Amino acid sequence: MSTVSVPEHLWETLLPLTRLDIEPPELSELLQKHIKPKVEDTSSEIPYDVITGISKWTASEKGSKALREQDLDPKSYMLIPLLAGTTFAPSSKPPPIPPPEPDPSHDRRAIAALLNGMLSVVGVGFAAWWAAGNIYWSNESRVLLALAASITVAATEGILYAIWSDRKEKRQQARRNRLKKRPKPADVETVRGIEEKVDREVNATRRRAYEYDHDENDVSPQS
Repeated sequence: MSTVSVPEHLWETLLPLTRLDIEPPELSELLQKHIKPKVEDTSSEIPYDVITGISKWTASEKGSKALREQDLDPKSYMLIPLLAGTTFAPSSKPPPIPPPEPDPSHDRRAIAALLNGMLSVVGVGFAAWWAAGNIYWSNESRVLLALAASITVAATEGILYAIWSDRKEKRQQARRNRLKKRPKPADVETVRGIEEKVDREVNATRRRAYEYDHDENDVSPQS
């Protein structure tokens, strides 16, 4: 996502818009997220899409009327005036880390375990049916013995899987509990406060650098 630097003059131009009902609401939320009442708290860069969205809204009849009611000049919110004195660049913030993809090996192991269980049930049932035939049992007795053996094996497989699944869940829960019980540094809040202060100072420094470069470009060489 491309961004635009926010020098002080752009902050002054965009600040009044944070009090207006800009459409769509998503655009208003993004503007209020990046433009704060204090320049020190304002983001050093703003998405380019926000600038183009503001330009389109102010060019509409409703947007122009809302600006005039606040004694604001709609021409100041056209794309070229808004981008004047800014720096266009890719975002310095990396995109969010995508969630890890599911491991297909887990699915393969689950399918293999299911097939093994089914083969065990069928195999035991067939073995019981064949063994009963060798001792000259009737067909009804052979079928009943095969069904009883298959049901017994299936129940055993189910019990073993339930025990394994319960132990796995307990291990995962114990691991999560250990992670929760890890002691946190006592000065974590202090560090966070220092980081926020540093971020504000960096934003102010970058903004002054943008304005300094712009002023140097505007100064013509003198003989």
